[in-house]
Amino acid sequence: MRVRTVIIVTALVSSILGAVVAYLVLTVPNDLQAGALMRTARKQIADGDNERARQSLSRIVQQYPRTDAAAAATVALASLADNERKKLAADLAAQRSEAGTLQKQIAALKQQIDEVAARPVPQPVIIKQVVPAKKAPAKKATAKRRRH
Repeated sequence: MRVRTVIIVTALVSSILGAVVAYLVLTVPNDLQAGALMRTARKQIADGDNERARQSLSRIVQQYPRTDAAAAATVALASLADNERKKLAADLAAQRSEAGTLQKQIAALKQQIDEVAARPVPQPVIIKQVVPAKKAPAKKATAKRRRH
């Protein structure tokens, strides 16, 4: 009986050990690959290439869903989306402010145009130029010609 018990215990230990080895063989390479992709995505974020970083992070979540890198990628995707939303909100506020300023300038110009249009048209000033009358040429005294 003792031999039977030892064989059963050995079989159980071997099965557990085999399961652990299989788990490690299947998961460790995935963790390493996911970690490498995560480092690449972080570098892309630091360089300001958010579109490529978003693609890398999405690939991590899709291909390696049960890794720590997938959880970190999910958080990074949410953070990217939040940062972009805040940036867009700030840009929109700046555009609205600029549009308000332009509307004020347009209103001021319209008011100036209306004021100019409401003014009466000034009558043209006609300056009469007095032309002096021409004097008749003075008659020259005829000199008698002497002949010698």
